[in-house]
Amino acid sequence: MHDSFNELKAIDEDQSNTVFRDVTLLALSGFVAIVLLLLPWLNLKTKQEIIKEPVGSVIIELFWPNDIDADLDLWVRGPNDGPVGYSKPSGIVFNLLRDDRGLAGDYTPLNYEISFTRGITPGEYQANVHLFKHDTSKSKIQATVSASLVTPDRNYRKQILEKTFYLNKEGKEKTILRFKLDNNFKLVSGSVNSLRKSLIGGL
Repeated sequence: MHDSFNELKAIDEDQSNTVFRDVTLLALSGFVAIVLLLLPWLNLKTKQEIIKEPVGSVIIELFWPNDIDADLDLWVRGPNDGPVGYSKPSGIVFNLLRDDRGLAGDYTPLNYEISFTRGITPGEYQANVHLFKHDTSKSKIQATVSASLVTPDRNYRKQILEKTFYLNKEGKEKTILRFKLDNNFKLVSGSVNSLRKSLIGGL
């Protein structure tokens, strides 16, 4: 009698284990099937996000002599965006990557500022320079602003504009470059100028 009871108990345990394994496998199979069904949609979303990522960049740089203790500020503006400079280092289009205050607290040998865009938007771009501080205000400071492009069809940057100029008055803001780019990342003919337009006053 005792043996029969043990046999029935063993059969029940086997059946319970079988049911448990079957349920577990069915649940796992269902999960795998759902993941496989969703994969094409997940991949499609990823591809769409990649396509929407901005491509290329506009790079504006400011250089002045390394031995001059002066604080020059680069101010830029892109299409449908506000001014970007030391007190507002990011916008919709541009980001100021480096704010150089001259020799004060500067551990690099370069007097240099740079701004760049996240993608290339058709429209007008502008670069101004503000002489924020100059200890020897009677001497002129020679500086250079350059504009370069990194476009989707090449993996290197190409300089498209460069202008050298002078500043000698502390607090002076000067428009250095204004230019337009078309939908093909090309300079619009006749668009390059230096017509004065304040960016600091536009904050």
